[in-house]
Amino acid sequence: VLLSMRERPTGVLCSNDMTAIGVMREAYDYGIRVPEDLSVVGFDDIRLAQFMIPPLTTVQMSQTELANLAFKALLNHVESNSSSLKHTEYDLHTTLVVRKSTALAPSIAVAENPIESRRLASGMTSHSRTAKRG
Repeated sequence: VLLSMRERPTGVLCSNDMTAIGVMREAYDYGIRVPEDLSVVGFDDIRLAQFMIPPLTTVQMSQTELANLAFKALLNHVESNSSSLKHTEYDLHTTLVVRKSTALAPSIAVAENPIESRRLASGMTSHSRTAKRG
């Protein structure tokens, strides 16, 4: 689907890590570089994510906390003695685990300005021009 789009997205957030791994594989098969051409983010932080090439950036959550919230929701529904579902929101703490499958999105302005491109490639921006000396 990504290849058929006139303007490809610069990043994809997948509903789980296995889907993200599939996206990375498909990108590889079609010559799309992760993260240079496409950033990929998964959700779950499965063990395999850290061993991918490049290692997968993912969203981590506590399975225990998720199970507790699901049980709480079920218990609230049963105790309400109602056959209809009312809208209830629950907060689940998540953490973004940044690895190597994500990068800054390429910019049209950068492509048009070679000097700015070199600055960004070296980690400098037009707002930050300090250089490290070693």
